[in-house]
Amino acid sequence: MDKNPSESDELKAIREQKEQPLLDAFQGAKMWFHEKYLLFETTLNIETDAWGARITLSSIAHPTFTISGRWDLIHFGSDSIGCSMVGWSLYSECPYPEWFEE
Repeated sequence: MDKNPSESDELKAIREQKEQPLLDAFQGAKMWFHEKYLLFETTLNIETDAWGARITLSSIAHPTFTISGRWDLIHFGSDSIGCSMVGWSLYSECPYPEWFEE
């Protein structure tokens, strides 16, 4: 599906704002992946392009896989990354430590 020119321009502008701060803050970081009932610690490898970001998750607790989000849907702060409308989040601290208590 082709994007219209205004959508392409909008994504380009958002990419210019988000790409380098995302890479600087989180490339190679150890974080906690959370989606529904899935929660595990992982290391991030972030690749970007005009569409958005693809984040490969490497963990000893779960097989390696990749999540992604378009530039206008990805949001992040100093200690978390998320993607609107898809349900995954990454946190620098475990969001539910009680899940691991014995």
